Amino acid sequence: MSILQNGFPSLEEIRAANGWPSEERFAKGPVAIAECVQEIPCNPCEAACPMHAIQVGNPITNNPHINESLCTGCGMCVAACSGLAIFVVDKSYSDTLGKVSFPFEYLPLPEKGDEVDALDRSGSFVCKGVVTRVLNPARNDHTPVVTIEIPKEHVDEVRTIRRLNAAEPAVFTPVPDAEYIDDDVIVCRCEEVTAGQVRKAVREYAGESVTSIKRRVRCGMGLCQGKTCGKLVTRIIQEETGKKASEIPPATDRPPVRPVTFGALATAGKGEDDNG
Repeated sequence: MSILQNGFPSLEEIRAANGWPSEERFAKGPVAIAECVQEIPCNPCEAACPMHAIQVGNPITNNPHINESLCTGCGMCVAACSGLAIFVVDKSYSDTLGKVSFPFEYLPLPEKGDEVDALDRSGSFVCKGVVTRVLNPARNDHTPVVTIEIPKEHVDEVRTIRRLNAAEPAVFTPVPDAEYIDDDVIVCRCEEVTAGQVRKAVREYAGESVTSIKRRVRCGMGLCQGKTCGKLVTRIIQEETGKKASEIPPATDRPPVRPVTFGALATAGKGEDDNG
């Protein structure tokens, strides 16, 4: 399995790209794990860590590495990660239970004490879990962080939850005003496209697919290729049209790319003795 073939990274890819905490560090308490395996220009996690435990360095396309001896498991990096690819794992919680904290940008949010379906990186069911904390302060900029407790043997697998019962019929209901995405909220961070621009494109051009909105306002044309904004664009289309998410065609997947400088292109193919 790989992120290119399956759409999500394998544990082997994560270990190779970002490293993995030692069992000795896991035994000491919660620790952050970066699962960003693609070389894209992104480093907000580095600046977000108050302990300076996350290193991206130069060039900015480096994969982030977390110094396990400096990391306190505070979770400040979880909401700061633009790719929603950092998690906090606590294997020291109890003899039988562990905790996983993850970003969760879906509504409705769970509440403390809720029993939920815990899912792996592919979105497949792993086990039942219980919500122990939901953090959504203003500094998180609309990226709540949810913590659940699960059987300890599953903490390396579980990375999110299913909020609603999949057996329930998906019926469209208008989003309450309190949960409405404000027009000035940045939806596409790569291209700095706001929810208002997306909403205007849906209304003016009858945009009923993610691709149609992408062509109008460049939402999803950035280096992350819509991994962050794709679901938010789908949600806005749902709000405007009343369609189910399953009825809205997604954008076409593109392979990851890495920026190349003009200097590298200018010297490409030239030998050391080539004066032309």
